[in-house]
Amino acid sequence: MALFERRRRPALPAPVRAAVPLVGGASVLAWARDERTGGHVVATTHDLVFVGPDDELAWSRPWHEAETGTWAGETSTLTVTWVDRGAPARWQVTEPSLLQQALRERLQASVVLADEFRTAGRRTVRVVIRQDLATGALLEQIVPGKGADVSDPDVAREAAERLARLRSEVGL
Repeated sequence: MALFERRRRPALPAPVRAAVPLVGGASVLAWARDERTGGHVVATTHDLVFVGPDDELAWSRPWHEAETGTWAGETSTLTVTWVDRGAPARWQVTEPSLLQQALRERLQASVVLADEFRTAGRRTVRVVIRQDLATGALLEQIVPGKGADVSDPDVAREAAERLARLRSEVGL
């Protein structure tokens, strides 16, 4: 027996792999089974994908739509929040996986430049230039923190100024 024997992770089940849309040269980076639903969370080079327990594609979202990913080790829960403030995705992942690492790497890869400021009400607003990892297109995002009101004229003006600065820095 080798001193540092690597345990091989089983391959992504074939029906799940068949449901994952791999377009434009995308490939599977990591995956994990959700213990709550029996579905599979799959990180590809371009998207985060969820395949339901019926081996059907439930959804696929590009990395630039994900805001954050957090891991709660005590409950084995992986949570992804979205830029559009839609309901967070939560999975219980108990088997060893490289999914958390792939999630972090892909989120970071999609951010080109970012800036953050506090509003008069001490709320946080982030302005971000992100890259669509499938096409290379640069996208602008204004991401309000909890309770931040980007419709407030002062907040909107500050966000627009900071976004213009970021655009200038990346040549947009």
